[in-house]
Amino acid sequence: MAVAPTAPVSPAKEVGGLPAPGTAAPRPPATTSPVTTPAPAFGTQRGPATAARTSVHTTAGHRNPAPEPQPTHRPIMPAASLYPFSTEGGDQECIQRMVDFNSPLFKPEIGFPFGKSLRDVLYFTDNGQIIFPPTDNYVPSNPNPPPTGFSGWEGLPMVAAFWDDADFSQGIGTTWYQEYSTLSSTRDPLVRDVEAKIEKYLKTPYVAKWTLKVTWEKAPAYPSRRDDTQTSTYQAVLTTDGNLSFALLLYQDGGMRWDYTKLAAGNVLIGFSSGDGYAQNNELTQKPLAVKYRPDEHSSAGTGPADASVRMLRTAAPSLAGAGVRCLYQDGSLLEGWQERAWSLPIHPGADRELEAFDWCCRHVGKPLFCARFAEKRPRVGCEGYVPPTPAGAFGDPHITTLDGLTYTFNGLGDFVLLLASDAWTSFVLHGRTARTNMAQATNFVAFAAQYISATITTVEWTLGSQGDIQVLLNNKTIQFSYSQDMGAAVYYSPGVLLVNASSITAIFDGAIAVSISAASGILSVVCSLPDQYCNNTKGLLGVWDHDPADDFQMPNGTSISVNSSEKEIYSYGMTWAVGEHRLFAQPLDSLVMNFTPTFLSQLWQENKSQYQLAASQCHGSKECIYDVLSTGDVALGLATQSLAADFQQKKAVLNAFPPVITGDASLMAFRTERVMRQYRAVGEGARFVPHLSPELNISESGTLTWEPRGTAPFTVSLEAVGSNNLSALLQLRFTLCSCSRSQECDYSNTVTLGQSSLQLAACRCEGGYSGPFCQDPPDPCAQGCFPGVGCDSHTGCGPCPAGLTGDGWHCSDVDECAQGMVCPGNATCTNTVGSYACSCTAGEEDKGPGCGSACDSRSCPEGYCSNGGHCHRHPTTCTPICACPPAFIDQHCLVAGGDFQPLPSTADLPRRSVQLRVRTLQNATAGEVNGTVSAILGSLEVKTFQSNTNITQTTDNNGFTFTVVSEFAYDNRGTVIRFLNEELPRAITSAFNGQRGWREVGTHLLFQHLHRDNITDLVKLSVAELRRYFPCGLYGYKGYRLHYVGTIGFICISPCKMGYCQHGGRCQHLLEGPTCSCLPFSIFSPAGTQCEQLAISLAAFLGILLGALALLCLLLTIACLALHLCRRHCHQHQGVKETFWRPRPFPSLMTAGERAETSCSHSPERHWELQLQAIDPSVQIKIQRPHVRPPSHPSQQP
Repeated sequence: MAVAPTAPVSPAKEVGGLPAPGTAAPRPPATTSPVTTPAPAFGTQRGPATAARTSVHTTAGHRNPAPEPQPTHRPIMPAASLYPFSTEGGDQECIQRMVDFNSPLFKPEIGFPFGKSLRDVLYFTDNGQIIFPPTDNYVPSNPNPPPTGFSGWEGLPMVAAFWDDADFSQGIGTTWYQEYSTLSSTRDPLVRDVEAKIEKYLKTPYVAKWTLKVTWEKAPAYPSRRDDTQTSTYQAVLTTDGNLSFALLLYQDGGMRWDYTKLAAGNVLIGFSSGDGYAQNNELTQKPLAVKYRPDEHSSAGTGPADASVRMLRTAAPSLAGAGVRCLYQDGSLLEGWQERAWSLPIHPGADRELEAFDWCCRHVGKPLFCARFAEKRPRVGCEGYVPPTPAGAFGDPHITTLDGLTYTFNGLGDFVLLLASDAWTSFVLHGRTARTNMAQATNFVAFAAQYISATITTVEWTLGSQGDIQVLLNNKTIQFSYSQDMGAAVYYSPGVLLVNASSITAIFDGAIAVSISAASGILSVVCSLPDQYCNNTKGLLGVWDHDPADDFQMPNGTSISVNSSEKEIYSYGMTWAVGEHRLFAQPLDSLVMNFTPTFLSQLWQENKSQYQLAASQCHGSKECIYDVLSTGDVALGLATQSLAADFQQKKAVLNAFPPVITGDASLMAFRTERVMRQYRAVGEGARFVPHLSPELNISESGTLTWEPRGTAPFTVSLEAVGSNNLSALLQLRFTLCSCSRSQECDYSNTVTLGQSSLQLAACRCEGGYSGPFCQDPPDPCAQGCFPGVGCDSHTGCGPCPAGLTGDGWHCSDVDECAQGMVCPGNATCTNTVGSYACSCTAGEEDKGPGCGSACDSRSCPEGYCSNGGHCHRHPTTCTPICACPPAFIDQHCLVAGGDFQPLPSTADLPRRSVQLRVRTLQNATAGEVNGTVSAILGSLEVKTFQSNTNITQTTDNNGFTFTVVSEFAYDNRGTVIRFLNEELPRAITSAFNGQRGWREVGTHLLFQHLHRDNITDLVKLSVAELRRYFPCGLYGYKGYRLHYVGTIGFICISPCKMGYCQHGGRCQHLLEGPTCSCLPFSIFSPAGTQCEQLAISLAAFLGILLGALALLCLLLTIACLALHLCRRHCHQHQGVKETFWRPRPFPSLMTAGERAETSCSHSPERHWELQLQAIDPSVQIKIQRPHVRPPSHPSQQP
């Protein structure tokens, strides 16, 4: 990496500086920089940023909002230069001789905070953009900035240094870049200069960890020519330390030379958009072309640098104090731990850099890559090989428990050495002071003093106060505790020691040695714990720590007495540890009672055995309790001693109780629906896994995990193991699913976490023009946008350029009609304009016709041509009148409404959202100081709605100075504002008061105690239903509009024409008097009514139906007659036909006409006999029986 000199290559004029800390408005719809800052703003803020003036445009930001300063003077900024670039500055060139091209991808190791996200990849384009794409697979470039500027919801987050259509295809110009990674290396002079600017103008320490410099040298406008000299040279520097992000935009003095009169659009954009709701448009974008295309020449008339984006976050850099292991618990179970490198300084609520770094990298970003990098810097640790600190203590009428667990009673009077400990680098001393317990022949502790020596000497003293409280001195000075939300207690931090004031007052030296002092019944007790490094290096009344109690009674001269020694011998041993001249206490010891001799327990038993038995019954056999009751006559004191002893033993048991240790890989990967199995082990007494059963995941009690993916719905699962001591441990599992079409496309190194769940989706390496994280988006020719005013078809792409322009619809340039032979009437002179041309007439011919440009200017619009507030002007070429209508009108004369619009409040009496805050300062303050600080904090909220504070009253109590403040916030028609004020305001207020930004960036030394949710009382809060009456749609004279509330938008007036006002296909027009329906007949119906709600059958349709029915009836009759005729004809054809088969019947060949009728269709009214002879088939043999003649006396028989 080449070292860039500080000497400039090209002069540049700096008309502004780095912004000072300011307030970030959380989500204004894209805003324009204030008058003070024509420069763009940018950063990882939750709101817009601003920068000071023009040529050096600087933006800064990060994750927390801060209050906005009120500059009182206009600073004089020094001249500046572009940073050295090209090969002289050690840069790499990036150029492709084509109309559009992109740079390689840059991947900052620590990410780049921007908006609400930590971005992990970026690139720049030839068109002056620096883009942060969602994935590596989607790197578009759009040469056409939006005419209205950034909205904050663009699909691609970006910084626009000078965004407009550039064209390097003709061999003119190039781009340069250089990346500076300064995580651990010596910083480059350029980086040091950037840091110096930030520190100078922002008044905040800053050490860059990653910096990118991009230079666009002699960038020509589209379409370029080989001899193009009207080019622009400018530079952008992006830098971050992982928390703060800054952008410096520099423009070469005299080097911004595009001919804006020939540009087809003229929409150059300077600013930024985070893509998640926050944007900043430089005020130059609202200026005439001659101004906004010359950012090197124009500066703002503001009052000084201001940056609404600067909000401080605690850095994750390690401190000199060092730290130990940070453990993270979830619902009481050990989730994970990591080796800290920074000791948390919980002076202010939430001031926990380690926890915040973990939260940001592993929970909120959604990029597992950053969590993996956090794990590299903070290695994961568990309970394997962990040795808990060993406690020792003294309580009651003193009863001492050594580091090896030996308990004895020592009633010496005076100052004693409880502990001397040392290692190769540090030493520790603990002294205790005793006094007589009332008038008894017994003593108790009334003061302790501890001294820790490392690089510095730290002394802490605890003294029993007259009210039974504990007075604390640090290095012989009193201290003031401050409440810590993280620790849930009042704390005080000084380098090398943290003091925590909870149920006891604890001093923690270098995060290693802890001394906890508590007071009860007018007696002080102490618990001291040491880390393993002091083992075999201690002596004093707390014993020799070597895990062997037998040598705990070691005297200063090195000799020891037996642990079974008598009480008198133990007393004599203890007196050898009396402090000599080198006392740690600030106050000298009162005169000693030289002949003081305590009463021993054996004496008390011999003097009154019945009283001893009674005390033993009351104390449940506790010797310490029995001694205190008998020696002092105070049963309460004895029971307090018993409670302290039990509590001490319980704490020792807790320190030595561990949750199970879970072993096994926490990462699982699967392709589509493949089945994955994994076996885990839980090490610990009685350890077992908590079973889990779901459709796609099964965890057995033995630790067998089976995962069968069935979709991409997010889920959260932790592997939990429980030991026999009911302590549990959690292993956070990470499931990575690839849903690509082929396994070869899976990129498991590039994953996205779904909604802070356990499921991660692997990205895909796309082919064939497909894009998106999972190649789910087919090639879309409209994705990169077309020239303003050009439509786009999803199949064919951009349409033709507007009239008067030429190009492919994506890039459009002006057509020179005059050069193409456009003839102006008469003697008029043709002058080319963008998209058209103008004809100027000679003297005396100005008003002869529309062909002369001046003739249009002199002709006014017809009176009343535009209605309802529309503004009329004439087309510069055709002279036809044109109306510029209000947003609700959609026709050419501003008569027909129908467009949606957001209503303004109908009255200035719209109630304000108001809350009452009860805040407590840590020092005396005036109402004005409280008002200023509270206003600054509330002004830093994510949504800028704070108006003012009223009714500030003050009361004084023992714990500080309490103020009651009524704060008011303004409602408007936006849904984000209404939702914030009604649902999120109390949470946002407590976060702002208790977060670090409430102190460091407000710029005040006035501090408040922790603000609880109970300290906030709602006074006025209007629901959506209650707000509706303050936003009428008739305020603008548009009748008939209906008010709707859409959560993402807010209150919006929608024409009934869009809501199906006209029925049965009626055509709806929204006129001034309201919606009007034009009813159109359809089928046989003719709609009628104001909404075409009535249906009637038309006369023509009725007659048509009637005639059709009659015709059908006639047709049916005709068919019936024809069928009858055919039937009769068929029957006549069959008359006379002989039967061809034998029918058995009486032989006589005579039959009646009735028998014959069976085969005839005709019926004869006469009855007669006729001969019926049947044809006989000659091939059939017929046997004829001879007639038999019977006598008259026989009955007849049937043949």
